[in-house]
Amino acid sequence: MGWNTSLIIIENKENYSNENDLLKSLGFDNFQQKENTTFDEILNPKDNQIGIGYYNGNLIICDGYLLTTKSLEESENLNLANYEKSLVKIFPKSEIVTVSCVSSVNFHGYSLIQNGEKKRLKCVAEEMKQEFGNRFEEEIEIYKNSYEEDGKLLWKDENDEDDFFTEDQLMEDFTFKIAKRRLGIQIDMEDGEDLFENTEFKVFQLNIRTKNITKETEKTETNNFKWKKYLIIGGIIIVARILMKVIFK
Repeated sequence: MGWNTSLIIIENKENYSNENDLLKSLGFDNFQQKENTTFDEILNPKDNQIGIGYYNGNLIICDGYLLTTKSLEESENLNLANYEKSLVKIFPKSEIVTVSCVSSVNFHGYSLIQNGEKKRLKCVAEEMKQEFGNRFEEEIEIYKNSYEEDGKLLWKDENDEDDFFTEDQLMEDFTFKIAKRRLGIQIDMEDGEDLFENTEFKVFQLNIRTKNITKETEKTETNNFKWKKYLIIGGIIIVARILMKVIFK
């Protein structure tokens, strides 16, 4: 299965549940509640939709990359994105974990906010990596099995001692073990079934062409170009590897 998702997981100490005010604080002034659905259906929302649900003491936002793009791959430091500043005002003492992954380019990214401060940010794709802040517990557990070779981090393949994995190829491991920090379950494993099947999410249809977020929309369009660039680079790398095999066969 190819995983494509972006989630904002917020420690919900005060049982906050005003989705309308939440969306407005995030910059979405024009939206309608469309339906209720399962996590399985809203994990990767359709265009201009956001899902909001509650699980194990957390508020979960499935944002379809509309927000997480700004705080992960477009960020160059530990500063809060504008939407994160809004979240911190509502949840000043809460831990906020953001995770995102796109299987077609082996991209994964995540961040950790505690008490209003971003403590950690990392994004990885093939031939690309940026990170800020110190690694936290869940990361350390994954990294302890790595080794360095020619300046790259590698992980041994447990099923083939002559093979290895690069960091971008461990997309699922990083994405879902980081998310487990707050959810308490790993959604790509069997224990994630309860979240997938038994947790209701409200689906909101957004009109993102509103006056207040035109600039944010432009950023999203710029980011779409960025993903096309990653795909083209990945295609060139694959073709080059094939040609090398043919030439030196």
